[in-house]
Amino acid sequence: MESFRGLALKGKNFRQANLRAADFTGADIREADFWGADLTGANMSGANARLATFQGTILVGANCTEGNFWGVNFKVARLQDTVFLRCNMSQAEFPGAHCDRANFSEANLWHAIFRLAVLKDANLGKAEMGSAKMEQSVLDGANFREADLSSATFRGASLKGADFTAATLRDTGFREAILTRADFREADLKDASFRDAQLESTVMPDGTIETGPIDFWPPN
Repeated sequence: MESFRGLALKGKNFRQANLRAADFTGADIREADFWGADLTGANMSGANARLATFQGTILVGANCTEGNFWGVNFKVARLQDTVFLRCNMSQAEFPGAHCDRANFSEANLWHAIFRLAVLKDANLGKAEMGSAKMEQSVLDGANFREADLSSATFRGASLKGADFTAATLRDTGFREAILTRADFREADLKDASFRDAQLESTVMPDGTIETGPIDFWPPN
């Protein structure tokens, strides 16, 4: 296991490197290039990875708790079971990434882009996700409890069984989304749009079950 713990590695090239279980705890890896690298099981807790590149990187099961991943490129990365607890990931890009069961709880994901990403059973509880782009992503079984998703976009996303309990969803767009068995109990849906969305056994904020088309909640 290689250790880079606490090292200054700004801009370093790690392209396609074998870094399985490597220790980057507290390291300065700003603008570093991890394109295609294997970081399975790595420890990046507390690391500063601002504007780093993780495109196509394997980060399965990695621990990135409380790291700074502002503006990071995670396009088509493999992030299954990765822990991003309380990370700063504002403006990070995840198009096509595989994030099944990843833990983004309490993370800052303002303006993050998750288009075409897969986040089945991911934990986004209490995350700050204002204006996040989730178009055509797969979020079946995802946990959004108490998350702030104001002005986020879920157009065409699959949200079967997703949990939005007590989430803030003001001006959030669910156009053409699949919301079968999604749970919106106690959520704030002011000005949220459900135009052309698929609702079936969907639990609404007041506990009623909605099946059928609606444009807004409460329906006019």
